[in-house]
Amino acid sequence: MLRYINMFLLVVVLSLAAYVYNMKMNNEHLVERIALLQQEIKKEKEDIRFYKAQWSALNQPSRLQGIVERYNSYLQLQPLTGDQITTLDALPVRPVIMEPASARAMGGYASQSMAIQ
Repeated sequence: MLRYINMFLLVVVLSLAAYVYNMKMNNEHLVERIALLQQEIKKEKEDIRFYKAQWSALNQPSRLQGIVERYNSYLQLQPLTGDQITTLDALPVRPVIMEPASARAMGGYASQSMAIQ
């Protein structure tokens, strides 16, 4: 009987050891994946910074002015005027701001004449 208990406990210990080893390996893979993702995030942030710097360099007014002057005969660009965006007739009418009714005149939420008696 004691022999069967020892065999059973040996199987339990070996299966628990295998389970702990499996958990350890899974955690190591997760740590490697996290490190890889952190490196990718760092690279993406550096790329974003690079592209923002490049964008600001490409959008400098002096550079754009040089391009416009160089290709103006082909592009025939003109300065922008306000009516190219919209006309005054197309703008919505400004809303009228009304004064709020005084609390004394209304008697709270409803006037005295409308109160249920």
